[in-house]
Amino acid sequence: MMKTVKKTMAQILSTAIYVRVSTEEQAQEGFSIRAQTEKLKTYALLKGWDIYDIYVDDGISGKNIIDRPQVTRLIEDVKKGKVNNVLVFKVDRLSRSIKNLMELVEMFDEYKCAFNSLTESIDTDTPSGRMFLKIIGIFAEFERENLISRVTLGLERKVKEGYSLSSYGTSYGYDIQNGEKIQTVNPAEAKIVREIFEMYVKQNRSMLAITKELTARKIKTKKNRSRWDKSTIKCMLENPTYIGKVRYAIQDKERYFEADGQHEAIIDKELFQLAQEKLSRNKNLFKTKVPKEEQYFCGVLYCGKCGSRLSTQQNCSTRVDGSIYKTSSYKCKSGTYDGCKMPSIVHSKIEKLFNEYVENIATLEATNAELNNDEATEKKELILKYIVECERKLKDCEERKKQVMEQYMESSISFDEYKQLLEISNGKYIALINEIEKSMAEIPEENESQITRADIITELTENWQRLDNKERFIFLQRFVKKIVIDAEKTSPRKSILSIRPVEFDER
Repeated sequence: MMKTVKKTMAQILSTAIYVRVSTEEQAQEGFSIRAQTEKLKTYALLKGWDIYDIYVDDGISGKNIIDRPQVTRLIEDVKKGKVNNVLVFKVDRLSRSIKNLMELVEMFDEYKCAFNSLTESIDTDTPSGRMFLKIIGIFAEFERENLISRVTLGLERKVKEGYSLSSYGTSYGYDIQNGEKIQTVNPAEAKIVREIFEMYVKQNRSMLAITKELTARKIKTKKNRSRWDKSTIKCMLENPTYIGKVRYAIQDKERYFEADGQHEAIIDKELFQLAQEKLSRNKNLFKTKVPKEEQYFCGVLYCGKCGSRLSTQQNCSTRVDGSIYKTSSYKCKSGTYDGCKMPSIVHSKIEKLFNEYVENIATLEATNAELNNDEATEKKELILKYIVECERKLKDCEERKKQVMEQYMESSISFDEYKQLLEISNGKYIALINEIEKSMAEIPEENESQITRADIITELTENWQRLDNKERFIFLQRFVKKIVIDAEKTSPRKSILSIRPVEFDER
């Protein structure tokens, strides 16, 4: 099989040549603007890089980058995506300051811009070039970690001294003024805090009941919302701030600690402890609910009318003898809000429909595979021929770009003419690259993927009837992407159901 050229737009290096000399370097051989520029242009030609522009700071020191207008222009072009490769004669041409150099290299990395130095042989395409960037990165990381460590120690010390960080905002019941270190009690909110703890502990009311009462009384939350929710109440009940404590690293169990705060407590420790004990007893109430075993199609059923996922619901009915029985069904999520006309379908009908599909799927797949095989082979051959032709044109385009660069180096054309011709060549080049990538994506998949699909189907047809409800749920969640159900009404209370080809999750 042919070797396909795999290039992307990112591999067209739009290169910025940066040159600089200070006043004292003007007379030194090899450091002149012209000498640096010519050597860098020749190097770019050898590497096959496009020159976007040449940035010259003449007679300016390299101690900082603030007073160098061309460095500022270069940075702006990198951030705008006009430049994705920076080439210098020596590293110190860009900056003599290690700090500034680290900042520039980090900025280049952030905007996916390569960095190359001719004299030091620093090229991000070479191991030594990447090593240099890693060394720069090590110094930068060391400085960042030192800064983080200093900040962390400062915050820990603040909490140990009894001051609240208010990382997620001041707790309900307290206020803190700008410039103040100690939070003060908000009397109106503190009264509500006491009510919440008493309702939860002494009146044995649920968090849902508490939220409903606070919402009905039109009491605003700390964020000035009129509706309360259970998560807010739960956070308040777990908050030791209300017994005069301050805490650190709430989201990190290993670093978390509490300390005595300098603020005033709102509730007593006994009431707070009783709330914690009740929360611990009721922790299972916060677990995510999972579908019941008899609703094993949950999550994979989709509406054939609007494409929305079908949700599960349970219906309760009363028999003639007065007993109650429950049935599971599936309903389109868009039916309630967007007016989808898909009827609710009981689980037993879906189950029967899917069982019939399973019985016939092996035969259908074998027939379809045989019909599609010849078409796939023919399509693949045509696509490969087209890719070969695109690659030939791509080589012609690369040769043309090289000729344009040579003309510019020989001063046969001006820099503006060079950029204009290069823009035309790059347009053709990118169009060809896109055509190759698009064509490769259209090549039919190899048999390896079809074998995986066949394995899933074989497993399904041979074992579906043997699986219990829990095993069926696990199988569908693991191997099936989508089951689309169509329903055609034949009367106000009756519909004919059908199932489209199932989409399997081939992994």
